[in-house]
Amino acid sequence: MRLRLIIRIAIIVSVVLLCTGFGVYSFLRLDAADRQRDFNLYELVPQDAVALVETDRMAELVSDIDELHCSKDNHFLPISELFVYLKKYFYTFVDDTPHGLSKQMNKMLLSFHEPDDALNQVLYCSLGADDPQLVEAFIQKYSSSTFPSRTFEYKGEDIHIYPMAGGRFLAAYFTSDFLAVSFQKRLIEQVIDAYRSDRSLMQLPSFRAMHTEKRTNVSATVYVRMKSVDMGKGSDSLQTTALLGNWAEFDLKLSGEGIYCSGISHEADSMLTFINILGKQRPVEEFPGKQLPASTFFYDCLSISDKEAMFGFTASQEYAKSSYSDYIKDRDKEWIDFVSELGGEQAISCLFQSKDTTDKHPCAVLSLPLKDAAQAEKKLQSLLYTTPKEKDAPPLPKLSPEYARYPKARWYRQYILPRNTLLTQLSGVAESSLYSYACFYKGAMLLASDARSLSAYIDAMERGEVLEGVSAYEEVVSSLSQSYRFVMMADLGEVFRQPEAYVRLVPNFFFRQADFFRHFMLSIQFTCSEGVVYPNIVLLYKGDPKLVD
Repeated sequence: MRLRLIIRIAIIVSVVLLCTGFGVYSFLRLDAADRQRDFNLYELVPQDAVALVETDRMAELVSDIDELHCSKDNHFLPISELFVYLKKYFYTFVDDTPHGLSKQMNKMLLSFHEPDDALNQVLYCSLGADDPQLVEAFIQKYSSSTFPSRTFEYKGEDIHIYPMAGGRFLAAYFTSDFLAVSFQKRLIEQVIDAYRSDRSLMQLPSFRAMHTEKRTNVSATVYVRMKSVDMGKGSDSLQTTALLGNWAEFDLKLSGEGIYCSGISHEADSMLTFINILGKQRPVEEFPGKQLPASTFFYDCLSISDKEAMFGFTASQEYAKSSYSDYIKDRDKEWIDFVSELGGEQAISCLFQSKDTTDKHPCAVLSLPLKDAAQAEKKLQSLLYTTPKEKDAPPLPKLSPEYARYPKARWYRQYILPRNTLLTQLSGVAESSLYSYACFYKGAMLLASDARSLSAYIDAMERGEVLEGVSAYEEVVSSLSQSYRFVMMADLGEVFRQPEAYVRLVPNFFFRQADFFRHFMLSIQFTCSEGVVYPNIVLLYKGDPKLVD
């Protein structure tokens, strides 16, 4: 979906501290003071890092993690192989160091690198005067005895390789000031390159300026590098590029019921990104609970006041180009012109449960408020009459609204639209046929990939069975701003049960850790002030159904 390039790593890093706290509590506990100077760990980080986590208040952070309700229910996130080993081998570190650890070791930095998997990470920490000897002795004591530890020289520096249980090898780089460890020796080599050649992340002007302005009194900070589309002058086509200067910054807060990430974007205005496009939109001033069925488990509400900018972005995404042809491209232009001329300033999409529990697929509907619904319906009828037929098109589906199951939808006419990607662009739901159904209801045009979804939606609205007032929904919106450019809510437990065409709305990372995330409600919101976009992420714990009487 349209948020994947922007949000995916942000979510990964914002929750990694759940595991961090449990894995390295003893390792990073503060005791005796140390007068040694503080080393800037960012001088070690290679410039290609895609995300970072920084904390210098580990004891405080761990205390917050211990109070999380999910922690008390024994739900932990095994996001990183590195932290799995830290939890196993460093838990007793303090027992072996009777005088405790220096203040430097209360500071930690974690960098994430491509490709995105649990091994491509580096953990850094500052060291006090006696810390290098303590850490090395501890690693040797608890490393596997199957193979002896080895030392490799790389550009005049020593990389220590320690065998670990399970066949892993831990690569470590020690100096009197810092320690860097990873399961990837090549990443430690890159750390040495960055440090010795002054080509670290701190040498990038954009990152240095952002980090210099870092706010104080923050337990942990997450930095996420963006991927964008270069819209520079003279470009004949859109070229996706990984930018080395554009970042989003998140402050992490943990409370008993959830995880909160409040962010700020640091992006160049010339780049075609979701964040920059949102900055061009006018704010939405209310939540769409009255326009969503009570059984909704996923929805988003998007401001499209600047339709040219928004459709320019959505049309560039790969998910909108499935089975693309000149015919479909022409239909897209027609429907985008239609929405630009007659549409309002919002797009609301939702997934909800059908009344029939035997249905294998959820209902999916996109709602587009209109300036003049009567005029819009006449325009649509005219377009359907004049649109040429598509050669070699898949069979046209039958128009059979299910009035027996949804009688209150009987009086609302439904139309089948020629194949196009408008529904996919604005909702993220992609059906292989690209046919879509349309219906006009209470000042809005409804779009869906099947007639059942339209009938079920109208039936729920007519019966007053709406999401507003449902406790889970009200709890989520109470943590969000009333004015925003985009908001998304997902009951991850329900999302995980859906077929592939629908689950793609949520980044794949959540599915790799489904046993953990199924206990959470996820919300993502983008607000804007004075031209700056603020992305905010909330994970609210639903509780463990096994523990509920």
